[in-house]
This record gives sequence, C-alpha cells and structure tokens, in this order.
Amino acid sequence: MELVYTNDQCSGCNKCVRACPVLISNIATVQGKVSVDPEHCIACGACFDACAHNARDYYDDTKVFFDDLAAGKPISVIVAPAFLANYPREYKSVLGYLKQKGVRHIYSVSFGADITTWGYLKYITEHQFWGGISQPCPAIVSYVEKYVPELIPRLVPIHSPMMCMAVYARKYLRNDDKLAFLSPCIAKKLEITDENCGGYVSYNVTFRKLMEHIGDGFQTAPEYLDELEYGLGSLYPMPGGLRENVEHFLGKERVVRQVEGESEAYHYLQEYVKRIGNKQQLPFMVDILNCSKGCIYGTATELSRNTDDVLLTLSAMRSMNKKDMRKTSPFTSKNKSPWTSDISHEERLQNFMEAFSGLNIQDFMRSYTNKKVTIKEPASSELNAIFNDMNKTDEASRTINCSACGYQSCTDMARAIYNGVNVRENCIHYVKELAENERAKVQEVYAAQQEAQKDRDERLGQIIQQFTELTVAIRELSAANEASANEATELARYIQEISSLCTELDTSLATMSDFVGIYQKTNGDISEIANQTNLLSLNASIEAARAGEQGKGFAVVASEIRNLASSTQELIVGNTRRAEETIPKIDASMNVIRQLIGDMNNMTQRVATIAANSEEISAQSLNIQGKTDEIKKAVDNI
Repeated sequence: MELVYTNDQCSGCNKCVRACPVLISNIATVQGKVSVDPEHCIACGACFDACAHNARDYYDDTKVFFDDLAAGKPISVIVAPAFLANYPREYKSVLGYLKQKGVRHIYSVSFGADITTWGYLKYITEHQFWGGISQPCPAIVSYVEKYVPELIPRLVPIHSPMMCMAVYARKYLRNDDKLAFLSPCIAKKLEITDENCGGYVSYNVTFRKLMEHIGDGFQTAPEYLDELEYGLGSLYPMPGGLRENVEHFLGKERVVRQVEGESEAYHYLQEYVKRIGNKQQLPFMVDILNCSKGCIYGTATELSRNTDDVLLTLSAMRSMNKKDMRKTSPFTSKNKSPWTSDISHEERLQNFMEAFSGLNIQDFMRSYTNKKVTIKEPASSELNAIFNDMNKTDEASRTINCSACGYQSCTDMARAIYNGVNVRENCIHYVKELAENERAKVQEVYAAQQEAQKDRDERLGQIIQQFTELTVAIRELSAANEASANEATELARYIQEISSLCTELDTSLATMSDFVGIYQKTNGDISEIANQTNLLSLNASIEAARAGEQGKGFAVVASEIRNLASSTQELIVGNTRRAEETIPKIDASMNVIRQLIGDMNNMTQRVATIAANSEEISAQSLNIQGKTDEIKKAVDNI
C-alpha cells in the first residue's frame, strides 16, 4: 500500500535517506530524485520532518470519507484527543460541521485508551507479562513485524486505543456504522487495513487533509460535544502518557522505559533485541512512540500548529479529567472511581478492574504477523567489489562516513547499493574523484588544445600571409586583365581599320584590273588601226611608185605613216606583253588581300573573344578578391 510518496519538489538532497530508520525504504537514482518503496516504508514520517523542500506527501481517506457521507452511507467518527488539543477553538464547530454532513455518532479515543490501559494491566498482571512493548503506534508495530520480528512476542497483544474504541462501539454500543478515525497519524492507515484488526475502521481522516478539505466551511456550523467521553486515556497522545497510567495503577516502582522519536525509537528496538538475546534485565514495560512529541504532534498534523499551545491544552484537559470528567463513569460510582489519587494504587487498580469488568478482554486482544523483510547483506568479497566500483580502494576511503549520501557510513551506502536502492553516483566522494579525474583530463586536453592552438595560430598566420599575397596578386591580375582587355579592344579597332583599308585596296585593284582589261582591248583596237594604217601606207607606196616623180612626196608620207604604224604596233605589243604580265600579279595581290581580309576578320573575332574573356577574368578576379577578403576577416576572428 502506497501511503508516503515523493512529489516533483524533490531536490535529491538525501535528507530523507538520512532520517529514515529503514535502509531500503528510499530509492535513490542517478537522476537525483529519491522515491519511496511502499513495501518497505513504515510511514513513520521521519522524511517529512527532514525534508526542507516539502517534497514528501501522503495519501489518506478524507476524500473518500466525504464522498461516502454525501452518498448517504451511515458513518460514525472516532476522534483522537490530539484533535481537541490542536484545534481547541475550532474542534466543536468542526464536529458540528461533520454532524451536518451526516456523521451519526462521535466518540472520543480517550475512552478507548482507558480500555487499552485496562487490557494492558489485566493481561500483564494475569500473565506475568514483564518487559512488554506498548503498541499504540502503528509505525512501531510495522517496524517490528518487518524488521525485528523477533520482538513480536514482546508486543502487548491488546489493541490500540483507536481499535479498542472501535470494538467497543461495534460490540457494546451495537453501532454498525462504518467508522472513520479523525487521526493525527499517517501510519494509522496501516493499522486500519491490517488483517489482524478485523476491519472495524474504514477511514483514516487525517487532521491536515481534513482541514484542507473543509477550509472555512465549518465556521458557521453549530458546536457539538455531546457524545465525547474522557478519562486518563486522554494522556495517551502525550509522551509518557502510558507510563503515567501504569504508575497510577501499579505504583512508581514499576520501571517504564519511555522512548520517543524516529531517531531513537528504532535504534532502541534493535538494541532491545540484543538485550533480550544477552538475557539482560528488562524494564517492566517499554512505552514507545514514533513521534518525539507524541501523537499530539503526529505526522499528519499541521506544522503551523505544532507549538507549546497544543501541549498546554492537553495538559489542561488532563487536569480537568482527573478532577471532574470521569467522576461519573458509566461503569462506576463516584466513590469507586479508579481515577482519583486519594486512594492507593492497589485500590485504584481494583476499582479499575471492577469498572471494566463488564468487558471481555478477548474482544480487545489482537495478534501480529511476521512480515519479515530481508535486507540482503553483502559478503566480504561482494562488499569489496562494491567499494572498488566506487573507487574506494583503501580503508581510509571506505571510512570517510561523511553521510552526504544519507547513510551513516560508507558501508551502509555499499549495503544500499547491494540491495538495489542506491547507486554509486550518489556518493559525493565518488563523484568528486570522477570530477578530479575529469578535471585532470580537461587540463591535459586544454594543454593539448593550447599547443594545437599555437600551431593553428602559426598556420593561420601563414595562411593569412598567403591570403594577403594572393589578394595582392589577384588585384594585380585583375588590373592586368583589365589593361589586356583594353589593349585587346584597341587592337581589335586597329585590325578593323586595316581590314577596311584592305577592302578598299581590293576594290581599287579590282578597278585597276578592269582598267587593264579595257586597256588591252584598246590596244587591240589601236593595233588593228595600226595594221590598217600600215596596209594603207603600203597601198600608198604602191600608188606613189606608179605615179613616179609626182608620187615621191606621197611616198615619203606613206613611209612616215608606215613607220608610225610600225612604232605603234611595237608599242602596243610591248604594252600588251606588260599588261599580260601585270594582270596575274594584280590577281595574286587581290587573292592575298582577300585572304588577309579573312584572316583579319578571324583575328578581330578572336581579339573580341580575348577582350570578353579578359573582362570576365577581371570580374571573377574581383569576386575572388571579395571572397578572399571575407576569408581573411574570418581567419582574423578565429
């Protein structure tokens, strides 16, 4: 059954582990949060006192109780006297509020405590049961049943005041209602659900959860006190309350050992086992409570109310009880009261037995169950292996006992690890050593990094220098490319002009060729004329010869004409020969010029391409220069 649990506010401080009387009730993990093992927890509430983070909470039956009331289920309430002490001004209105909500009857546990005292004294005196351990506290009973079952025969076999009141209500008052206990104790749920307690009580309604649930709703309710009854049983919630009852009836020579508080009670029980084993003398009775200040400051009370006012209020109730409240017991007359201190303790005991003679002690007896929980103990070799795993390799490291893990000793921490409820990472010295080792490694890595950084800085310096040189070279290349592009463009312009001149020369040569052709044709015509002239001169000569002396002058003219024709013919022949020699040369020149024009056109295209490429190279050089500057800046910032 899960009663106590860890909420989200846990910081892993291990205070709960340190306070817990059970080695294996808390489970600590690497993540730091400490959870509760419900099978091993005894609901002692020690962790609540220790935790500064409010990281522990508990379950009770408050909500179910009010739901069942609202559903019309018949329920009566048993009220712990600690409720009156914690809420001296409010308790009557709270009880009135419960009556309004449907509670049928309200009984005080103080009367049940009187029955418990009667049962204790009757059983002890009739069975010579010396050295018994009181059992009103369910956390104590749970611890005995689970962790020191050897003490079960020492537990007084009488029900607690709550259970005695419940049995009395059921068997003697004939109340068949479901019973709710208005409780200052978380662990009472363990008793309520214990198979040895008969299922008489159905709800554990704790003070804190009750008041949280009802808020201010009780303030307008009518006050109620009619069915509450009191006796010396009202002393039970106080430290030493049972001892005072025993001394009241058996005398102060009876040694009752009074033990309270988680830090003392469970250690005492372990020592008590040893004392029995050693056959040492035992006290008449052990009055033992889990809470150091008794049930009035129980685990389910409001911390803000845990002041001296509670103790003073209960002390005032005790005085009233002794003087007035039980002088008219339902079992005794005023003259036979067992509560008065005016008679001897033997007479008080006799009156007490007579007062409760109508009760059957068997109705109020109980048994206990051996629920032994085995806490595994590591063998020497196993313990050694755990210590080695925690880097505790020598005696000094194994006995640091700093308790930072929550345990009293390094050995207990190793035992917890062996039982699977803790891990080595929760040992501060293990973590510290790991941290030291990591620090050493970090220093080594840092030194290596510094050396590497130095080398990197040198290389980066070289790279930066190279980038600087590269930037200068790129700038120079860009400038050269730009100049080359300009020169190529200019060259292309000159070539274009030469090409134009060649084209014009080609045209002129073509014109000259045409002229030579015309000239040759003209020469042909002249040659034809010369031939005709020469023929005419010949005819003139013939005619002059026939004319005789009269024809001499004409013969001279004919001779001159013949000479002119002959000279013309020779000139024409020479010119024709020279023209024929010139034309092939002109044709050859024209072919060369055409080839030159074609080559120049190709050259112009290539120069244009070179210029374009130079411009592209120049643009890319500028881009590369920009990227180089960015890389240089990035390298400078490393």
